[in-house]
Amino acid sequence: PMLPAAASFATPLARPAAPVAPSIRTRARVPARGASVVPRSDAPPGSLPVLDAPDSSSAMPTGKSIQRKKWTVTKTGALSGLRLDEDLLPPPGPGEVRVRVKAVGLNFADVFSVLGLYQATPPAPFVPGLELCGVVESVGPKRDDLPTGTVVPSYEPGDTCMAVVRFGAYATAVNAPAHQTRPLPVQWSHSQGAGFLVQGLTAFYALRGLGDVRRDQKVLVHSAAGGCGTFGVGICLAVGAEPIPVVGSEKKKKTLMERFPSIAENEIVVRPKKGKKFGAAVRAACAAVCVRKNEPDLETNASCDIVMDATMGDYFQGGWDNLNTAGGRYVVYGAADLTPAGDLSAFDVIGWAKLAWKYLRRPFVDPTNLPGSNRSVMGFNLIWMFHKVVALGELLRDLTNLNLPPPPVGETFDFEDAPRALRRFQSGETTGKVVLVVNEGD
Repeated sequence: PMLPAAASFATPLARPAAPVAPSIRTRARVPARGASVVPRSDAPPGSLPVLDAPDSSSAMPTGKSIQRKKWTVTKTGALSGLRLDEDLLPPPGPGEVRVRVKAVGLNFADVFSVLGLYQATPPAPFVPGLELCGVVESVGPKRDDLPTGTVVPSYEPGDTCMAVVRFGAYATAVNAPAHQTRPLPVQWSHSQGAGFLVQGLTAFYALRGLGDVRRDQKVLVHSAAGGCGTFGVGICLAVGAEPIPVVGSEKKKKTLMERFPSIAENEIVVRPKKGKKFGAAVRAACAAVCVRKNEPDLETNASCDIVMDATMGDYFQGGWDNLNTAGGRYVVYGAADLTPAGDLSAFDVIGWAKLAWKYLRRPFVDPTNLPGSNRSVMGFNLIWMFHKVVALGELLRDLTNLNLPPPPVGETFDFEDAPRALRRFQSGETTGKVVLVVNEGD
């Protein structure tokens, strides 16, 4: 089903917000150079127009290949399978832009793909990475086969853009499909731009596309101090919902409260080491929201309307048990609890045994019981939706209209330190976005 326009969705629901950092609205909502505006005939009332593919014949295409550095996964199973090498990047093809990369955003999918645990991973050798930010160097010829309603920004050399790709971001130069890019908002850094598209769209699709989040609903957000979780909390606040953030430590709790000072301390759950205690902690946080809002009947209202979960494992049951029976939605987009603590070589018997034990103990929900409990479990991975270019463009439009601040960048690493950055990211101790910074040519 088509998503409502952001104007009709966000404006009536939004609560007054504290001043925020410069927003993507300052630039991303302005039609790109040379793009014609073609309203969709099937667009919902009040929706914003979308852009048709522009004529990029004047965009200075180039026929030259260039030398670049890239990280290649030569063999999955261990971070030691990453190799820094060089190759020639051909000229951008139809509908592509060549981007000189300045920053690469890390995601859990990167870790899983290097370890060989990600279903969508191409066979080795391959270049990992899903999102980047950089400077446009050249633009390929026009592509004529994109569906009507596809948003295709028009660029000139020197423009800065964010891009999402289906692998290949761990490189100093990338040919990216133009419809999978957006101009970098004014006053955003390259590192912030490298942390917006994948995690922002993931959180927004989880909460809006599947969760159908509404004002005053209680939303349990796992890993709230991380990239997707931070977006999840911000989206909830922007539409007037009540986020109940879950973090892994007191330090992360402090970081979260600094970014979102309006959230009460007793409404944040610090994830206990034992999953059996998690349910009680969630109930207490839900009750705290009810008390603050003077909601009667705690027995009925002290529950979650939506759970946004990329942790799973021992912490699934506590969220599921506290999901209300008035249409509660449990949205799953990852399983960080199954992330190995280290590499998984073919001879790592102990590592594979630990992973197998977690896998065998993973939670189950009997679908025949769902109608009786009036709840649902939903799962998704945006990488399987890359072909739905119009739908993703509409999601991004609605997301940017929420006027969220730029994503927080927790740690940066030099591009040449990608294995160390992934190891750090794998530890689960980071907050915000972890970014590889390319200093080549600076």
